[in-house]
Amino acid sequence: MLLHQTIGLMDENGFGKFGENMKSMLHNEEASARSDAGIVAMSMFFAGLLIVAFTSSPIASGTQVGERAPLFSGEAYDGTSWKSFEFDDLLDVSWTWNSSNDAPWIAVEFLDTDCGFCKNSAEEVGVWSQTYTADQWIGPDVIFIAIAVEFVADSSRAEIVEFRTQYNNDFRFVDDLDNGIAKEWDVSATPSYFLVQPDGIVAWNSAVDKLGWDAKEGDTFAITNEDRRVKLNEAIEVITLLNGGEQ
Repeated sequence: MLLHQTIGLMDENGFGKFGENMKSMLHNEEASARSDAGIVAMSMFFAGLLIVAFTSSPIASGTQVGERAPLFSGEAYDGTSWKSFEFDDLLDVSWTWNSSNDAPWIAVEFLDTDCGFCKNSAEEVGVWSQTYTADQWIGPDVIFIAIAVEFVADSSRAEIVEFRTQYNNDFRFVDDLDNGIAKEWDVSATPSYFLVQPDGIVAWNSAVDKLGWDAKEGDTFAITNEDRRVKLNEAIEVITLLNGGEQ
């Protein structure tokens, strides 16, 4: 009798609720499965991103040979007045080692107007800036830029103008008296020199003077094996002719 009463109650009340509970449980399991599948898909997506990140070889930004030179802007003196200057405006990102275009290379000098070594080399640098132009030698144009920092003693724009005039440096001098550009380029001593490809890759720096960048091979090479320092003019001649495109 008790069994029949229990079954009766389940018939009237229990099976309806039981069915609802089963439906709810199945719905929750289905939602959970969809959620789990979504998590798996997202995990695979991010794993793919990590694989790409760790297996690709983007060009680092820095001043070591083979790295992309840090971009900068500022005010530059061109011989008549101070004007806004964007380093990026000098670059041609489409340039390659065998390009036949006439995109110029860029020689960057960091100097301090109170630096004795900068004064000693200033006239020589001025001569180089006039020598390495397309109408003066067989290689490509090389644009010279001076970045004037303040490492030794207090300086000013007036001193920068005077230095440029005194040593006949007929190229732009960028005001970096707050040393912001020098910091980005990791420069702590003057004079420091860099040769930059038309596409913005550092092809040589005076801190590691014997190594140049071979754009065709995508690797460094020894400019000389002799026990001596390589100067900016030699780096220009060797590297630009090696990577200067079709002659």
